[in-house]
Amino acid sequence: MRLVLGSDLHGNLPKVPKCDVLILAGDILSETDQELFIENSLAPWLDRASAKYIVATWGNHDHKPFKHWEHQYNLRWNLLIDRGIIIQGLKFYGTPWCLPIGRWAWQAPEYVLKNIYAMIPDDVDILISHCPPYGICDLAKDSSKCGSKELVSRMESLGNLKFLVCGHIHEARGSMGKVLNVACLDEKYLLRPDPWTIIDV
Repeated sequence: MRLVLGSDLHGNLPKVPKCDVLILAGDILSETDQELFIENSLAPWLDRASAKYIVATWGNHDHKPFKHWEHQYNLRWNLLIDRGIIIQGLKFYGTPWCLPIGRWAWQAPEYVLKNIYAMIPDDVDILISHCPPYGICDLAKDSSKCGSKELVSRMESLGNLKFLVCGHIHEARGSMGKVLNVACLDEKYLLRPDPWTIIDV
């Protein structure tokens, strides 16, 4: 199964390579008029995407959907907000939350995240989290670690986990063990020449 992975598009919608599953790990929308962007830009882009399945969760910049939690916007995707889906025998689970860093959406302190992450099924194969785990693909340009310690703790107990797909910290793109930070934009919010991360499972 070929997976195309991306996060932190912030309104940029590059062509999607042919794949079985497209995974979007949050911060998908543009900053302005997000409702209009969803209808006029995101919807047709998803319809054109060369993916059999599309799985997504939101991120802290996706503030409009925060007011309409489970609203799917009638889009061609499976929107995972603390829930999962099974595709071709693999269990995917998505969670949009990250630690508070200002007045953004989908934010919660660690003691709340502990309860949120407890809902992740023990047998999940692919975990999609906008937030990275603490100390893994989470280093900001000021050298601060921006990930969640509770996510690390939960991740360590997931025996079937193949990959944790995250983003949030653009400059921390890369991989470490099972963790893949797949931010499509760099720290200057410019689209990378190779925005997508492609893996086979």
